[in-house]
Amino acid sequence: MMFSEQEIKPVWDEVARLIGDSVMQLRHRGEVLTVETLAKHLTQQLDDCNDIERRILIGAAINMLKDGK
Repeated sequence: MMFSEQEIKPVWDEVARLIGDSVMQLRHRGEVLTVETLAKHLTQQLDDCNDIERRILIGAAINMLKDGK
């Protein structure tokens, strides 16, 4: 299945927003900011989330961090 740039851009914007929110939360708590701490923070959010759409977006954010993209 192929998606156009117009269809996929809002998804990546939301994934980027989730990562940005996590960065702000970690910085606010004074935690070390690394890819590992970001992924751990997002994994905790994933564990606490029941909304399927949000779980998919969080999973995409975790994968993006782990893949270094």
